[in-house]
Amino acid sequence: MFLSYLNETSNFPFSVSLVIVAILALIEGIGLVIGAGIFGFLDGLLPDIDLDIDVPDMTAPSIGGQFLTWLQIGRVPVIFSLIVFLVAFGLIGLFLQGMVTAVFGAPLPALLACIPVLVLSMPVLSVGNRVLAAIIPRDETSAVSHDSLIGKPAVITGGEARNDYPAQGKVKDQYRQTHYILIEPDNDQDIFPQGQQVLLVRRHKSIYFAIPIESDGLID
Repeated sequence: MFLSYLNETSNFPFSVSLVIVAILALIEGIGLVIGAGIFGFLDGLLPDIDLDIDVPDMTAPSIGGQFLTWLQIGRVPVIFSLIVFLVAFGLIGLFLQGMVTAVFGAPLPALLACIPVLVLSMPVLSVGNRVLAAIIPRDETSAVSHDSLIGKPAVITGGEARNDYPAQGKVKDQYRQTHYILIEPDNDQDIFPQGQQVLLVRRHKSIYFAIPIESDGLID
């Protein structure tokens, strides 16, 4: 009965959201088992919205920045926020379609139903992020200050990093959590192949700049 309700065309976006949650939870669970935050690199793609926010005029923050701040985006790992949103979107959508069907005898078209469900999901996401930020211990989350990674050793894990062409790398924070970030050489002439050990020296937006290091003992 419930499975047939999930498979109805009018409920397709909401059912897919819940399926994606299950898949993400499985992948992240595997990452925790092997000791790697598979989705950690998503945090580096967010704009800063905390005290180290990069905005040209602090007296007139952008509407987008205010919206992200209201949603509490960045206070917890991005994967947590994504899961909260998908769960809210899926459950609210199924509930709304059930209520509409009970009252009017037929559900809303899927695309039309997504509009009010999306709006209703935003406050849930905001509250969910706030609650998670309050209950998740800091040594259990990758939501650390971006600038706190500066001065730490990292290793190039994907591609080749060179001037204007950053590559993916990984670095451990003070809580031993692994973060996946974008790294570019601080010296325009340097080229970092995959496996190169580097030292993070500065950051611009989502890109970290690094210099090569020679000692293998700095990376574990």
